[in-house]
Amino acid sequence: MKLDKNQIHIIETVLEKLGVVYVDYKYEILDHIATEVEEKMIIHTITFEEAFPEVLKKWQSKFKKSSSVLFGYFWEMPEILLNKCIKIYRKKLLLVFTGAMVLTSGFLLFSSFLRNHLANFFSIATILYSVAFLLSVIGYVKIRLSKRKTSYGFLYKQQFMASVLVTFQQLYFMNTGFERNNFSPLFSYFMIFILSLYFLLSVYSFIFYKAHFQELKRMQYS
Repeated sequence: MKLDKNQIHIIETVLEKLGVVYVDYKYEILDHIATEVEEKMIIHTITFEEAFPEVLKKWQSKFKKSSSVLFGYFWEMPEILLNKCIKIYRKKLLLVFTGAMVLTSGFLLFSSFLRNHLANFFSIATILYSVAFLLSVIGYVKIRLSKRKTSYGFLYKQQFMASVLVTFQQLYFMNTGFERNNFSPLFSYFMIFILSLYFLLSVYSFIFYKAHFQELKRMQYS
């Protein structure tokens, strides 16, 4: 028994009230629930009003609000969405940390050369850092203005908020502390690692930004 548009709308409204608002997962979950409701209506010869609450009860534990240290404990969402976001983000973090370690290792290998050109190196890095941050701000505003939400938009915004916390401090270190050689070599290399990390995270921010609008476009024509 196929559900009608009004019944599908009822399921969608309930999902949104439960916090399932990211369209890239909402319609996937809605499709699973609708299929289970249809099957239950056929097997047990019951109405939609009887079948839907039973199916929803089965899914209820997956809609429990949860948080993660990855995104901050102040941000809560249904567990099923959180797990999907964590799965995406963990893969990206592993690649980003590996890449940052490779870049920092390269700095260590050529440290004698770079030490003689440190001022020029950090001047160029400051410009690139500033441009990346400006582009991130523009991306953040455009995603915030989107009428619909996606998990990629959420990941972009979380990454942006984290970058704001370190951007101005990092710029200060690059333009003052390093040039005056106030820090030990170990701390200097640590700051290089943070700089590399931010650069690679900016690259993935663009990937999240692009994926967000691709999902919105896909939903528009689906």
